[in-house]
Amino acid sequence: MLPGESIVSRKVATIVAADQLNRDVYRIRLLLPSINDSSSFLAGQYLDLYLPNGKKASYSIASAPEAGREIELHIRHTPGSEFNDALVQHLLTEPTIELVLGMGDCILPSAPIDPSQSLLFAAASTGFSQVKSMVEYLIGSGAANPIYVYWGARVEEDIYLESLAQSWADHHDNIHYVPVVSEPENSDGWLGRTGLLPAAIDEDFSDFSSLQVYGCGSPGMVYALLDALEAKGFDQSQMRSDVFAYAPRPSR
Repeated sequence: MLPGESIVSRKVATIVAADQLNRDVYRIRLLLPSINDSSSFLAGQYLDLYLPNGKKASYSIASAPEAGREIELHIRHTPGSEFNDALVQHLLTEPTIELVLGMGDCILPSAPIDPSQSLLFAAASTGFSQVKSMVEYLIGSGAANPIYVYWGARVEEDIYLESLAQSWADHHDNIHYVPVVSEPENSDGWLGRTGLLPAAIDEDFSDFSSLQVYGCGSPGMVYALLDALEAKGFDQSQMRSDVFAYAPRPSR
């Protein structure tokens, strides 16, 4: 237990299901102890999972709070990582796991969003889980804002819930979905957008004055995107990302 952390803040969740979405990503469904626990986090926040030995790891919550007691996580299995192997094995074989909910400030505004405010969600790989929580919250609340979802991955298989993301755009006129694959030569039959995610976004937008961006992915992706947008007059205050807290860039 870390200094200042109370064991009382932890909750014991039931492991409901673990579905393999592609070669290495699992969709984990957990059931919180009480319906009231679903109000313990906001769309876009993350949680900490604890193994019995006390070690922990952070994962974005993929479901919106309004989904109720059952929450969803997208966890990539990384062979060779002792902790990750142990965590995935625990999730696949054990009935419960300890967690702490509600961290991170990469969230939607608490006040009603101006309908003219465009929202851009940039997801790299399993960063899509964080995007999913926020977009499903916006859909559930009836938001009419222009919403742009960009999902970048190395190969098409890594866009592991593409049909879900596409369905948002198919059923909501205000939602636009753009998948981007950086290694099309390793994605047999891929006919969609190719290249790096920051470059694709940079190509598609010329005016960033009314754009709020959510960067959900590695520090490398987030800062590459920020650099590209700042070159066109974008201000960092218009971007939210957990990366700014856990991997701050040295002052320039």
